[in-house]
Amino acid sequence: MVLQLASLALGLVFCVAVIYGAISDVTTYSIPNWVSWVLAGAFVPYAILHWSNLPLIMHLVLGAATFLICAIFWKLKWLGGGDVKFLGAISLWMGPHNILPFFILLSIVAGVFSLALLWLRQWNDMIQAGSWPRLIKLMVAKAKDHACPYGLPTAIAALAVAPHVLWPA
Repeated sequence: MVLQLASLALGLVFCVAVIYGAISDVTTYSIPNWVSWVLAGAFVPYAILHWSNLPLIMHLVLGAATFLICAIFWKLKWLGGGDVKFLGAISLWMGPHNILPFFILLSIVAGVFSLALLWLRQWNDMIQAGSWPRLIKLMVAKAKDHACPYGLPTAIAALAVAPHVLWPA
């Protein structure tokens, strides 16, 4: 019972941190470092609780590989630094069974999201003058500068895969 409650609490920490990271990225175009640290730090007790069923080395390798690949994307200015850390910390949780569904879903959601922003930016002047919500105006204006809050698609993909990660069958 205690182990189940602890596992549930860690799942809640994961979900809240992911949601906070997405909201922060959409509203400020940055993800605080502490969000990624919380995600990585919460993985430690999660791994201890699930050590018998968890291929720990694979989780660590996949988290590190994701971070390194995304760091290259950051260097190419395709991603922001917060996105790199956020993706690396989330990937740590995914493991070998969930990393592929996570990245496939992330690719689809991020592709649709960025294409929508690119499409909308052609009407930036009309959107800025209209009665659109401030958040939409901000995203469309920033899209004109080729900025995209990838924390939102990342969170959508992570939360969609989360039940399989946190409570495997």
